[in-house]
Amino acid sequence: MEKHGEHYRIDREIEASPESVFAALLGLIGGPEDAPTYARLGNPPPHGPGALVVFELQGYELHEVCVELEVPRKRRYRMVSGAPVDHYEALTEVAPRGDGTLLTWQGWTEDADAEVAKAWNTLARESIGRAVEIVSTLAEQP
Repeated sequence: MEKHGEHYRIDREIEASPESVFAALLGLIGGPEDAPTYARLGNPPPHGPGALVVFELQGYELHEVCVELEVPRKRRYRMVSGAPVDHYEALTEVAPRGDGTLLTWQGWTEDADAEVAKAWNTLARESIGRAVEIVSTLAEQP
């Protein structure tokens, strides 16, 4: 059976330093550095590869694992269980842009069922859109 894939991307310019944006991103995902909320800490702790986040999204209990972390530039993660698709992976990147920062968050889905992949990406895109707004607000606070 042929796999169907989808991709989405959200870009947001934020009036804060890349370091502030990345710290807000990590805090939103896994809690603050001094009090992480990960189900399993990564290597290096707490946010590094292997860090496991367990959360609920519209009835799905999702298990998300960090697979790559380059502070303060990027974080790649994938869902290891809970998502109703064969494969879901996402990448967040932070880059200087003028006096601020460009945050890019993109995700990819593969599934044998195109309708399932489409529905999941719609949900994921909406959730990531809300997360981008929260990161922006947190990073821009004095």
